[in-house]
Amino acid sequence: MNAIVGICHFCEAHGPRPIFCTFTTDNEKNTTESSKANVECNGCTSLGPETVLVTKDDDGTIFCSRETVPNIDVTSFLRQAAVRSITCEVNWSKEGGVVYFSDTQGHVLSLTFQLRDTRARGLKRWFSIVVLMKDKMLLLNITPLLSEHMQNIAKELQQLADVVFDDEQKVCSQRALRLQTGRNDFGQSRSLKQLTGNEDVFKTLHSHFAWMLKAGAHTYTETLYTSQDLLRKLNPKTINGTSFEDGACVVPNNEDCISLRALENLLTKNVFRILLYCTLIGVNIAIRTIHTDASIIMKGLARLMPVTNTLSHIRIFRGEDPSSNVCVLEEVNQSTYSCIWAEVLPMKCPTLMNKIENAMCNDKFNDGVLHQHVKSLVLEWLRYGIKLYLRQVNSIKCFFKF
Repeated sequence: MNAIVGICHFCEAHGPRPIFCTFTTDNEKNTTESSKANVECNGCTSLGPETVLVTKDDDGTIFCSRETVPNIDVTSFLRQAAVRSITCEVNWSKEGGVVYFSDTQGHVLSLTFQLRDTRARGLKRWFSIVVLMKDKMLLLNITPLLSEHMQNIAKELQQLADVVFDDEQKVCSQRALRLQTGRNDFGQSRSLKQLTGNEDVFKTLHSHFAWMLKAGAHTYTETLYTSQDLLRKLNPKTINGTSFEDGACVVPNNEDCISLRALENLLTKNVFRILLYCTLIGVNIAIRTIHTDASIIMKGLARLMPVTNTLSHIRIFRGEDPSSNVCVLEEVNQSTYSCIWAEVLPMKCPTLMNKIENAMCNDKFNDGVLHQHVKSLVLEWLRYGIKLYLRQVNSIKCFFKF
């Protein structure tokens, strides 16, 4: 994930400053180049200018942790994030991080917390964990995941600092000493290693921050299917019965198939609306005729399907009684049809059905234009279903991969 994760603190001598950051890179130079820090005190240093923590992933990604970022503009952005995260962008409800945006520089997710320190003003020090990113939507999507892990990091540091604080208080109560002497100047701020009593605290933070960057990249990925050949290569079975199948976009001419308007005139408007609804939502249809060839009606209904060979739910029956959940189109006498269906049309019909009916009522559309338009509508509907299917497949793959 192309982002920067850092930890910042409030130094009583130098103000809010970043002290440690982790980022991904493919440049080996970033793993050997010295950090450039203008201010040096115990609290504002972490690894030192010559120390770099590096982790290499199997795919070649390098997770690099340093005191500062090599890029000057990003360093300035990181310092501004430190100032805002500690001074104003604070979530007092303690339920998660705060997200704030900057279209010119980037977007930030920050979590502010305190560590107990016997030598600090108010016996507490302010710290914050920040995530800097250019992609606003990706940051918003992964905020719940990152915010939860940032809270766990803060609790882990607080537990370590509490142990050191309690041990120092047992030796000498700083609160009582300050009330008695009025002394409040304790020199430079102490480093995070001294506050937590853990010499490997920055190695632990490096592993946490590297996990956050990797988890964010694996949780949300984008796959673009740009061509029919690529989709056939990735998953050939998804082509069957879709708009990518050979001949799916071909519109039958009037010689091979009855027009939709002629079919509506043959069946009457009310019967045609019921068949239109049942055809689109996939209700089984049974056709029984006396004088008319039933295949003509089947070919007319085929215009409503994106792929002509998907009419398995429409059949012709002779003599046998259909089941109760079947819509039966029956020719009562010559040119008179009735529709027997246990259900009724809903008050609000599908959008695709409404668009087809509006197109049929448009006098400016001749039959050829109407059929082309209806074909484009059903193909658009089918492609939308394919997109939803591919999104579900991608989300399942990302879940198991993660």
